[in-house]
Amino acid sequence: MYNSSQSSFPPQFVLESEKTEEWANQWVNAVVAYMSYVESPYKNSRLNDIQNYNIYNGTLDLEDFKYITEQYGMAYPARLVNYPIISPKIDLLVGEDLRRPLDVKVSTTNKEAVLRKEDVKVNLVMKKLTEDIHKDFQEATGIEIPPVTELEVPEDIDLYMRYNYREMVEETAQDGLEYLIQKHNYRDKFKEGFRDMLVTGKEFYKIYDHNGDPFVRRVDPRNIVYEINASSDYLDDSSWVGEERYLSYSEILDEYRDELDRDDLEELSAMYQIGGYDDLARYNDPFDWIDYQEGQEVKIRVVSVEWKSIKALKFKVSENKFNPERPFMKQVPDDYRARRSEEIVTRYVDDIWEATKIGGKILVRARRRPNQIRSVDDAGTTKLSYVGCVRNNTTGRSISMVDLLKNIQMLYNIVMYQIELAMARSGGKAVVYDVSQLPTNLGMDMQTVLYHLKTDGIIPINSKDEGNQLQSFNQFQQIDFTLSNSVQQLINLKMMLEQTAGQISGVSPQREGAVGQYEYVGNVQRSVVQSATITESLFYSHAMVKKRVFERVCDLMKVCWANGKKASFILGDGAFRFLSVMPDIALQDYGIFIGDSGKDDAMRQQLQGIAQAALQGGQATLLDIIKVMKADTFTEAEHILERAMEEIKKQQAEQAQQQQAMLEAQAQSDQAAFERQVQLEEVKNQAKVQVAQIQAETDLKIADMKDDLARETSDVAHIVKNKQIVLEKKAQKDSQIELNKEQSKAENEAVSPQRTQKIQDTIKNS
Repeated sequence: MYNSSQSSFPPQFVLESEKTEEWANQWVNAVVAYMSYVESPYKNSRLNDIQNYNIYNGTLDLEDFKYITEQYGMAYPARLVNYPIISPKIDLLVGEDLRRPLDVKVSTTNKEAVLRKEDVKVNLVMKKLTEDIHKDFQEATGIEIPPVTELEVPEDIDLYMRYNYREMVEETAQDGLEYLIQKHNYRDKFKEGFRDMLVTGKEFYKIYDHNGDPFVRRVDPRNIVYEINASSDYLDDSSWVGEERYLSYSEILDEYRDELDRDDLEELSAMYQIGGYDDLARYNDPFDWIDYQEGQEVKIRVVSVEWKSIKALKFKVSENKFNPERPFMKQVPDDYRARRSEEIVTRYVDDIWEATKIGGKILVRARRRPNQIRSVDDAGTTKLSYVGCVRNNTTGRSISMVDLLKNIQMLYNIVMYQIELAMARSGGKAVVYDVSQLPTNLGMDMQTVLYHLKTDGIIPINSKDEGNQLQSFNQFQQIDFTLSNSVQQLINLKMMLEQTAGQISGVSPQREGAVGQYEYVGNVQRSVVQSATITESLFYSHAMVKKRVFERVCDLMKVCWANGKKASFILGDGAFRFLSVMPDIALQDYGIFIGDSGKDDAMRQQLQGIAQAALQGGQATLLDIIKVMKADTFTEAEHILERAMEEIKKQQAEQAQQQQAMLEAQAQSDQAAFERQVQLEEVKNQAKVQVAQIQAETDLKIADMKDDLARETSDVAHIVKNKQIVLEKKAQKDSQIELNKEQSKAENEAVSPQRTQKIQDTIKNS
């Protein structure tokens, strides 16, 4: 066992049998002693951080300004108060960080995942090269060859694999990270952490398993001590970290109830029920563990320490006949004794230990830290559960924005105090009056003289007194107590300090919204851009801390959700999403991509203008523009606008196809109409020809008929004529016969001359 003193750190490399609670207790005592050592860098840094937060919160120590507010033991008639010029600048930067998009992308980085992605890329290339060959082969033989992959071949395979292709496990990890961001409100934690960085120059978080989920807790930089590498600004590279907190009785029970036994609870209750300063002796010696103030709740000091140790692992090497270059290695106990023919190798890995001391009496969680995250490809390295950044640590001292501006803040308060003091001293004009000249013989006292001075504007005096002797003093002087020109000089000094604060911090008045009446728009824009460039390093450091936090959270998901996870959460736009995590999430290593939030925010604003132009140009719809404006990240807005433009192009292509189809249909209709017209003209022409032919034939027939008719008429006429001749002859014959009969009758009978004449007329007419 190690019998080291409390002020020295125990060794990190010890045998496994020597890693006991006593060894862990020595580590906690060493860290507590380091915190309490007056000359330790932590002590000075903590006092400076406390002072910075007091300045940011507007808390002043009037003892530091007594040389201004008091003279000869008497106080001046003015109050020294804080007029903050630092807080608005810090709040402005915090607000800008909240406005910036949180663009996080999860990707697998282990060797096996890289090989899988390369296989997918090769399959896509093979499918693209053999697609035409398979098609021709199928047309020739009728045999269908299955494709090498079911994925659709994109136009640019390299671009698709670089930006768009994602494995299912990556999608799952991305959904899990979004679920944790929404559930535990990471934005609020990062807001507080960024304020810590601006005030103290430090930003710290602790990532651990809490109720089966990865949990992120913001760590107050005033309560943490560490041993960080001088060549790094990040807490990840520390060999040990200690954190102290002053918690109430209920807070300790909520966090450590599973580690406390009955004796610990009784001891904890005794700490909480301290009734006076006399009871503190057995707890606050040699270090302070109980914060007791009369009339306030007792706070108990809790110190948690994490440190890196080295663990030696022994492996027995066996021959691998299938691959001699990679022999089998089996881990054996530390006390294993190798035989002559056996080969034993030793590998050293990081071993994280933790311990927590409550009230100086109760030691809990003195153990090898559970859930140590190790890489699939490098199992020997692991990190502490603390993540953070110490700005400018490589230069030897961390400088925050408050450190840069606190002297100006003090001068600014002094100038405002002098202005208030000048106003308190100011008044109207006063008259120097010799009381020996009071006209007492007129029965006037000082109050009466002041009355006439105020109402009548006259000061009555008596130039003679007893003995009719002339008074030698009759001079009235005026003293001006109004504001002097020094106030204007103080106001100019005040404005100079405000301008200096903007130059030092990089937050210009134009960036805060203070634009002069005669300033040009271009000058204001250049000033804002230059101011943003100066402060961009702060946002970059904050983004790198976010990246490390998200990487640690994704790594911890492998352990917390090794058996799977089912959950649901609501997205920022009100959408609902299910989270279904499979156990294969534990078999990957994850890398985090953090977008350039400043560049993304500026480009997102420009993209909104482009979206408006796209709306006016008919390349996007109003719903797409609303989605672009609601997008949290530039990448999301870009994808929304890209999908909208692709949809518009698709619709335009469909409309073009419809128009082409309509044009083709119209052309076909016109062609059919033309053909119908041609056919109609042909029909008309054929009809005309037929009519002409019919007419000709008719004319011929008519001519023939006329000829026939003429012949028939001639024949009929001839026949008629012949018949007429025959009839005439017959009639003549009949008439002659009748005449003969009549004559004979007449001869036989006597006939009157009238009858004879009638008969002759009848014969003549017939």
